[in-house]
Amino acid sequence: MSPPYSVKKLLHRVAGSAQADAFGQPKKPAGVFVNLLRDRTANVLVITAAAVIPMIALAGSAIDISRVYLAKNRLQAACDSGVLAGRKAMTTLVYTTAAQNRANAMFNFNFDDNDYRSTDTEFNAIADAEGKLDGEASTTLPMLVMDMLGFADRDIVVDCSADIQVPNIDIVFVLDVTGSMSETIDGTRKIDALKSATIGFYDSIATAMAGNTRTRVRYGFVPYSQAVNSSELFVPYANFDDLGQVSRNHLIDTMPVQSRVANFTTPVTGSGYTAWAVDSSTAPVAFNQTFATGDAASKLPDAATSPTASIMSNNDCLQYSANLSFSIDNGSGPNGSNPQVWFPTRTSWPGDAGIGNSVLYRPGGSSTWQATEPTSGTSYTRATFSRVSNTWSDNNGQQTGNYKACIRKVTHTTYKRTANTSTYKFTNWSYQPVNYSVTNYVGGSSISYVSSIDSSTATVPTSGAYTPVQLAALGNQTGMTTSTTSWNGCLEERPTTAATSFSPIPAAATDLDYINGGTSTALRWRPALRELTYMRPGTANVTKNDQSAINDPVKPANACPSASMRNLREYDDRSTFTSYVNSLQPSGNTYLDVGMVWGLRLIAPQGMFAQRNLTGPNGGQISRHIIFLTDGAPVSSAESYTAYGTEQMDRRITGSTGVAAATLHARRFQALCDAERGRVGIWAVAFGTSVTGNLSTCADSGRAMQANNTAELRNAFARIANEVADLRLVQ
Repeated sequence: MSPPYSVKKLLHRVAGSAQADAFGQPKKPAGVFVNLLRDRTANVLVITAAAVIPMIALAGSAIDISRVYLAKNRLQAACDSGVLAGRKAMTTLVYTTAAQNRANAMFNFNFDDNDYRSTDTEFNAIADAEGKLDGEASTTLPMLVMDMLGFADRDIVVDCSADIQVPNIDIVFVLDVTGSMSETIDGTRKIDALKSATIGFYDSIATAMAGNTRTRVRYGFVPYSQAVNSSELFVPYANFDDLGQVSRNHLIDTMPVQSRVANFTTPVTGSGYTAWAVDSSTAPVAFNQTFATGDAASKLPDAATSPTASIMSNNDCLQYSANLSFSIDNGSGPNGSNPQVWFPTRTSWPGDAGIGNSVLYRPGGSSTWQATEPTSGTSYTRATFSRVSNTWSDNNGQQTGNYKACIRKVTHTTYKRTANTSTYKFTNWSYQPVNYSVTNYVGGSSISYVSSIDSSTATVPTSGAYTPVQLAALGNQTGMTTSTTSWNGCLEERPTTAATSFSPIPAAATDLDYINGGTSTALRWRPALRELTYMRPGTANVTKNDQSAINDPVKPANACPSASMRNLREYDDRSTFTSYVNSLQPSGNTYLDVGMVWGLRLIAPQGMFAQRNLTGPNGGQISRHIIFLTDGAPVSSAESYTAYGTEQMDRRITGSTGVAAATLHARRFQALCDAERGRVGIWAVAFGTSVTGNLSTCADSGRAMQANNTAELRNAFARIANEVADLRLVQ
């Protein structure tokens, strides 16, 4: 191929410069376009030069458009994740600062200006009245190639929105049933207002769910005062009905109780004797005595070792049995006027023909028989007589004479008694901790115990210190009153530690562990045993001799909620729901931490009830809510039996911290609220009191409410019901 011409030569040819022909004659100039058309030399260069700019524009636009597309997609994803994070962080329908910060952080995490050289990036979101979060994101993207052709930077704007779709709702009511709930507001008892508001809540949810077949709504209850009642939660295996009960193996077998022991250490040596008892070394001797004609011998019972005859008078055996006289011979018999007296000290023979028995006694060392049982001495012999036969007889064997044979059975029994050994009378009570076995107690059996002692007559056979339960089971005790007690379902909490700070919650405070349950010692609860609990001033053991301590022991005040806790369950039957709510009755003091920890135990998706709480039956998520109500601040009662025993003696909360028990209970309550916030929605309602302090900081943002009367309480519960129901409508 010839090398391409220069541009100058090309233009010369296009202009039609003359060239010589083969004979040297100049040619006739041709037209420019004709020559150009016919000349193919250097066309590639021209075409290339003409196509450079369009090609640059085409390639540059492809690159920049791809960048715009990628940036817009990333901006959209960042916008979506931002509003979703913000909506999840909204604890109410309000887009709070905390939720905004969460949304912005998520947006910035997903869109970085450095990735696209973008500028002026913004993200904004706003929630509507229904809680739907709408957002807009924008950025400016520079043109990398098209900028050379004069194209300006490209603005990108995207929209996004988010709501929450939760097809299942779990609600646990943690309700104050303390004594102050019996007070009235505007003429209505607080407890009655609470019942009305709770039932109204159920009705509001039922209305919102009308026609909905996908959403499951479950309710749980924790009525609390200074303890909780678990009689429907801890049950024997045989009573399980798949409503989240826990085996009673989760309860302790032996527990310490602030109780007392009775000291019987004062000996009493009596001069009397124990009751008469048959001498085991001498068997009773039985034989017959026969009295017939021809025998003048007089025999006393103890001398008759074989059948012996004695003269009979014409008084036959029947008369002899019933006659007031015991003369055997009336003077007309063979011995003339020498009557023989068989029973020299007897004046009568009780009974009639065939059935009468008679008894004589001979004290040890005496030869005289007597009609009464000896009251002194160390032994005696008792002779028991009974008629065996009553047969007429004479020398010829005819029943025509004046005599007959009369046979009686005599039984000799020897009795002995010994002097009393020393017994021990009641000395005093020692008030101290005592370990009691409660295995059968939590299984439904009652515990027998001595509830009072007569200090003047109470004795035991062996010296020692006895618990009230040991005394009740002791034989040969006197002067004591025995009572019984059965478990009412209330609990003492698991082991804890006396701490002043609960951030984080100490590992040793298993009473605040609302996740784990088990049968190890550290994770087992104690049944309340108030009837065997007795007060004393402090932690040291105390011995009391005074009569007030003996006859009127001080027991701690007691309050166990009448209604048991109920695990989460569906209430399709309104009457079942209302029946339970109407069973609530007020008594006791306010222990907020006891109520909250059990509310969290029932609703947490982990732990003892994970199998029931983790997901809904349709596989969907669960929106979890605790509705916590109280009418007062935390109160600690030193002389009451509580979920922590008696604070005055056990001091499981205060220990040696020097901090008031009520203050520590408040801190523990706050720690529980903080630990689960974000996973469980916490609503707090102050009824007839100010919603400050623990309540306002425990509840989620915007979920602490104050109700000063019945109408406001109903409105508060209705508002909660509406917002809880709204959360299920998420798209």
